[in-house]
Amino acid sequence: MRVIAKALLASALLTLASPSIAAGGWTAQVVPTEVEIAQTAGFLIYGDFGSSGPITCNRSNAIWIAKSHPDYAALLSTALTAVAGEMKVRAYVHSCTMVGWIGSTFNELSAGGALRISR
Repeated sequence: MRVIAKALLASALLTLASPSIAAGGWTAQVVPTEVEIAQTAGFLIYGDFGSSGPITCNRSNAIWIAKSHPDYAALLSTALTAVAGEMKVRAYVHSCTMVGWIGSTFNELSAGGALRISR
């Protein structure tokens, strides 16, 4: 019995230490309600996306894209198109990030993430 318990404990510890813990996840696929452009910082896409990264964000009703993102212009264009055309959006996010002027954490679309738009 002790051998089985030790094996289960070792398996659990290996699972917790694996890189999959740092993996992200897809948000819900929703029609965004608005885009808030924050001057030189980035923009938020608002919608009922939910938290899907490894950590639950304080606010799950938006996705943050920083101005430093390498595809910032294309992502902003995609977000504006989705809002104007009432198209569905979902994002692959890895983490939450603090958006300073709001004072809450949001899903962050990092360079390793993805943004899908569909009807």
